[in-house]
Amino acid sequence: MPGILDGVVDGARERREAIRQLASLRRRLAAAEDALSEAQAATKQAETAYDAANDRFTAAEATLDDARAERAQARGARYAARQAYQRASTAADRLARRVREAAERLDQM
Repeated sequence: MPGILDGVVDGARERREAIRQLASLRRRLAAAEDALSEAQAATKQAETAYDAANDRFTAAEATLDDARAERAQARGARYAARQAYQRASTAADRLARRVREAAERLDQM
């Protein structure tokens, strides 16, 4: 009978071991599900932070584009003003020379 009894004892040991392994697997599963929930919350938080940063970046790009357009307009206005100054300076120099020449002719008359 020792053979049958050994088989029953071995079967009981195997059953206890299977129950212990199942309990261990259930604990690990619960821990993994908790970790998954935490990771999902962290992902959601990171995506929210990314969206906010992306919105700020988009706004900054638009502001930069506006500033570049204003700078281009100001550069054009500066160039036009310099050209007008040069023309006015040249005209003023010519007129001043003519005034001197006219005054010299009057003095000679």
